[in-house]
Amino acid sequence: MFRDVEPLLKPKSMAIVGASETGGEGWSRVLYQNLRDAGMPVKTYLINPQRDELWGERVYPNFGALPQSVEHAAVLVPAQFVNTVMRDGIANGLRAATIFSAGFGEGRKKIGAERGEELSGLISDAKLSVCGPNCMGTFSLPQKILQYPTSRLRNLKLGKVGGVFHSGGTLGYWFARAAQRGLGFSYAVSCGNEFGLDCADYINFLAGDPDTEIIVGMLESIRRPQAFIAAAEKAFRAEKPLILVKLGRSEMGKEQAKTHTGAVAVDDDVFMAACRRFGITRASNLDDMVEMCLAFQQKRYPTGNRLAVVTSSGGAVGLSIDAAEEEGAVLAALSQDTIKKMEEIIPDDVDVHNPMDAGTRLAGNVERFINLCGLFAADPGVDIVALQGRLPLPTDSEETHQHYIKLKNETGKPVLGLVRMSENADDKYRIFQEAAQIPFLFGIPQTVRAAKALINYGEARRRGIPELFSPIPDSKLCNENLSDSLSIAGIRTPNHAIARSPEQAADFAAGIGFPVAIKITSDTISHKTEAGGVRLGLKDREAVKGQAEDLIESIGKENISGFLVQEMVAGTEMLVGLRDDPDFGPLLVIGLGGVFVEILKDVSLRLIPVDEPEVRAMLSELRGSKILDGFRGQPAPDVDALVENVMALCGFFLDHREVLSEIEINPLMVLERGKGVRAIDIRPVWKNNLT
Repeated sequence: MFRDVEPLLKPKSMAIVGASETGGEGWSRVLYQNLRDAGMPVKTYLINPQRDELWGERVYPNFGALPQSVEHAAVLVPAQFVNTVMRDGIANGLRAATIFSAGFGEGRKKIGAERGEELSGLISDAKLSVCGPNCMGTFSLPQKILQYPTSRLRNLKLGKVGGVFHSGGTLGYWFARAAQRGLGFSYAVSCGNEFGLDCADYINFLAGDPDTEIIVGMLESIRRPQAFIAAAEKAFRAEKPLILVKLGRSEMGKEQAKTHTGAVAVDDDVFMAACRRFGITRASNLDDMVEMCLAFQQKRYPTGNRLAVVTSSGGAVGLSIDAAEEEGAVLAALSQDTIKKMEEIIPDDVDVHNPMDAGTRLAGNVERFINLCGLFAADPGVDIVALQGRLPLPTDSEETHQHYIKLKNETGKPVLGLVRMSENADDKYRIFQEAAQIPFLFGIPQTVRAAKALINYGEARRRGIPELFSPIPDSKLCNENLSDSLSIAGIRTPNHAIARSPEQAADFAAGIGFPVAIKITSDTISHKTEAGGVRLGLKDREAVKGQAEDLIESIGKENISGFLVQEMVAGTEMLVGLRDDPDFGPLLVIGLGGVFVEILKDVSLRLIPVDEPEVRAMLSELRGSKILDGFRGQPAPDVDALVENVMALCGFFLDHREVLSEIEINPLMVLERGKGVRAIDIRPVWKNNLT
């Protein structure tokens, strides 16, 4: 599943191909100077058939002329010469290459597409570890190798953050900015066109790398979702947080939407479900990714979701409340014992709340303010603390970092310093942050999002990754026994019968009891309601027979194989669907039912299997979740039975996914509390043209 990244990032020898003063925008000169500035950590040769000497070094015409085979090559020749260079390298033992050159079919004009196909074949046949083409290189700080064409990254601090970026220019900018905030780094890769290695390979490498503890990335596409998920799972099991900015729509497989579930459970929503399952943190922007990295460096994860915020400003309190509301963060309720202890140390005009405005007098005394924050941290109802930190002022006469250390040492909970707005991150900031041993995050919303990221990751670690059990290998499930099989699984359907004619439909309706609904059965029409194939509330035999005849006339006899006659059931309509996503596996969708689900998309998604708390969490995420509480005097629906049936349907689908690609119940009618649910309309999508 994964290709070898080590020859690329840990080469024992290398060559710069296309070495010149001006070629490739001068990048070859910068790469060489980067290596020289680091003391030439790897044996490096220069290749250019037009030169004999450069920068005081001998220049060779090709790989064959080198005194030894090299493991890695930095290729900076024009695109039309790249394939020739690569053939020469392969013939002389080359194992890896970073191809900076562009012009291999990228962009809308697809210039060089044939050249790109040829290069891709060369890489594949030779099993080369290739970064690019059309990339801006890599860096390997543990090896002191900087193959990124700029001098401003030469002084990056060695640390534990590794990165994978599809945008080479953004990589340089982000790492320079993150370094200003005090982060240190291991490895980074700009992926380019990914003709060889891709983001899954790099994440897999970082997940197993002893020099990396946090993995960041800016991804535009995921070419191999299953490999990506395997790498993410490896990182999760190694307790290495994976923090991503994910752009656009990934290259994930799509199928024709035969059910509402298939229409809403695609692309980014599915990716988010995978993130939740495998503990991937999704940052909304590059700035947040910096704050989250700083927060995760503590290696402390909350055991719950309750956040406390301590500030010195009423305005900061209001901003904190708004941020918590927008991000779905839960503000902790303080115990009476904690409140009593706080009132003993705060001024009389200060009220105890969460978030709390401690006032400028108290906050001006760092020791007293930190003692107050310690009471928040000690409260059993608080899981994570964000406090308004104050960097030293020129007029300060004493060191204050030890107070933050004391707070951190007195609690095992995450402690985040909070600076209300971004400010210059200079040497004084970095030195103090390192001395205080807690991160100082910039911005209130950013801090709340970082805290939420820690909360979600802690929850994922407690939840773990469930094992996906094997399906029944010889499932005999089919259309004829589907309803009975669901009933055996605990999913109850209304009384019903399948009629082959309008007259038979009327007879069956009389036996079931009026009122009834009739629906067409069809091999060609999936969405019966949209096709006008449903009639509701029919109160006698004549109405049933007449409506069935009308359906034949309006829809066409050739499109109707029969009629489902069903007792009328009233309740709250829900949609529950499952599909076997081609990239991420079995997926559950829950939403409010009816025909508007594709328009409103008020749904929640998870990879399965799921447990009962997870199903209840999905229901609470729906924008219309209040309807399940008995909205505006309506009888409260039987939510317990709904949860039970969702769990049963998940198990049923996992058992029979050898023959089912999708199954959807819409609506799953939820009756009054204590009366259960009924599966009204069941839509299976069979694999291998089964019926």
